[in-house]
Amino acid sequence: METEKEFRKVLNSLYAQEEKLHEVKANIIIYRLGLERMADAVYTFFAILATLIGGSGVILNFLVCLMYFATPKLLDATNIFMLNMAVGDFTYSIVALPLLVASNARGEWAFGEAGCTAYAFITFFFALGTMMLLAVAAYERYFTLCRLYNDGQTQFSKKRAIVLCALIWCYSLFWSVMPVLGWSRYIPEGIGTSCSVDWTSKEQGDVWFTILLILGCFLLPVSIIICSYLKTFRALRKLSQQALQNWGENNRVTQETLKAESKMMWIIIAITAGFLFAWTPYALTAVVAIINPNRISPIGATIPAYMAKSSACYNPIIYVFMYRKMRSRLGAILCCKKSQVHPDAQIASEMASYQKSAAATYAGRGTSFDDQNVDFPHSA
Repeated sequence: METEKEFRKVLNSLYAQEEKLHEVKANIIIYRLGLERMADAVYTFFAILATLIGGSGVILNFLVCLMYFATPKLLDATNIFMLNMAVGDFTYSIVALPLLVASNARGEWAFGEAGCTAYAFITFFFALGTMMLLAVAAYERYFTLCRLYNDGQTQFSKKRAIVLCALIWCYSLFWSVMPVLGWSRYIPEGIGTSCSVDWTSKEQGDVWFTILLILGCFLLPVSIIICSYLKTFRALRKLSQQALQNWGENNRVTQETLKAESKMMWIIIAITAGFLFAWTPYALTAVVAIINPNRISPIGATIPAYMAKSSACYNPIIYVFMYRKMRSRLGAILCCKKSQVHPDAQIASEMASYQKSAAATYAGRGTSFDDQNVDFPHSA
């Protein structure tokens, strides 16, 4: 009897030590700088937030993919970029975000070192790909407008768009696989329930990786997006002024052109603001981590990461659902009705309709709008 009591006592002691060891391990993995473990309410909050982001991302991006796959004729060059972006955001939302939810529910990263590397790789691969796709889509719009100025052509070939998408995913793969191969590494970040690049490492190679990553995967697409949309808007303003001079303020053509210019301005603002909202805080966090990692709290490192993750659910809203014809087409698909929108229409770029007609005027061709069968953009 005494032996059994001693055995139970030793066993309980071992269980207690194991539980304590597990807690210590969790506290270590929470944050590599030794900051204290968060309250349970913090993990619950981020678990709910990750669930909302993931659920919205899956549903919205699935609807975008469904619309494109149900109507292949919609896939002009612009929409090829949008489809790639939707597929990337959908895959990330359905594969990576459930791991994030489960880890927050547990209060620590729940899938080990290999799972941490896999999660971070998937996250980075699709995030970087989406960022570059947004940049190339912005350039494509400006390129289309330049072609209108030069020879009246609006086509950015599908073949070129497909090749660019392939190059973008290869570019994203390069940066994502480098930490796996030893140039920097993936570790738990923030409150310890997600993983990312080791921004805080002071090793020279890791610092250079972070610097080049910020330059090549944040500043580069930001510069392309801002410059392309600024030039696009200036060109649209010039076309509107030309329409005003040619037809007068009260002419239907002028009114539709000015309306389209106003709508395009708000779309450009939404696109640029959305991109900067998602990625600027995360990039600044990486910069601060290089300079002085002690200034970043676990919460301070986690919030920018979730801002970046949220782009998976509002990208389809900005790039697809802000267009009336896109919403109309999707509604027709979901209701199993024949759409009133002709599938050959370049739905995602409503501005192209009035660009074509305005460009004809700008070039002094005097072409009538009735002859060109112009489909003017409507308000969202």
